[in-house]
Amino acid sequence: MTGRARLAVALALAAATTAHAAHPLISEDPGTQGTGHVELEIGFAASEGEPGGGRASLLAPQTTVGLAPALDLIVVPRYLWLRPKDEPSQRGFGDTSLDLKWRFVETDDVQLAVRAGAELPTGDFSKGLGAEGTGWHAVLALSVAIEPALWLVNVGYTRSRVRGERTHLPFVTTAVIAPSEGVLRGFVEVAAQANSDPERSTWPAVARTGLIWKATSWLDLDVGAEGRLNREAPRATILAGATVRW
Repeated sequence: MTGRARLAVALALAAATTAHAAHPLISEDPGTQGTGHVELEIGFAASEGEPGGGRASLLAPQTTVGLAPALDLIVVPRYLWLRPKDEPSQRGFGDTSLDLKWRFVETDDVQLAVRAGAELPTGDFSKGLGAEGTGWHAVLALSVAIEPALWLVNVGYTRSRVRGERTHLPFVTTAVIAPSEGVLRGFVEVAAQANSDPERSTWPAVARTGLIWKATSWLDLDVGAEGRLNREAPRATILAGATVRW
């Protein structure tokens, strides 16, 4: 599997291995679940027009458990379908994220949290499904209530462990969700991440939009679409998901 194909997967299917808020956003929300509460986000993404050609899809069920009022444990396994141009298709389990999120500021209008953890090499590197060793990542997540909307800003860093690719990958995202609460919410978002190709300096950048429908008090359904802002990013990505809370 070429580095260019892995770059496309990493960017198109979440823009960074760390950031993941209410699906289908990229940006991390600083909110936490609360002690004893559990949230399961089942997110699917499919992209085309990868840099270098090809298509890729990802199923990523994220489980979040509230350990304390302001502390969450988060586990994200992944299953990948890769169809690069002029190379054999591959599918199988990818790497697994194991994170903690701590919300350390909470006021009426502002919340601030940090999410950090390890990227465990559970995917097959020889097939392009994962990294060679354990990586790590961290993101600082800010939310500001600007009624009737909510503004999110993320600044983060990923340390990748893929031979021949750039190791240090900072990223930034920003999103506006409107309304901040309600049965139907929409959002617009922009994200960019350092290019994992060491010979290219332009950060791949994308824009994303979508809708989140609160079907019941315990179930959200969502759809989204992503387009590239420069030629380093995949041409288009579609997203769909469901979130269950108990």
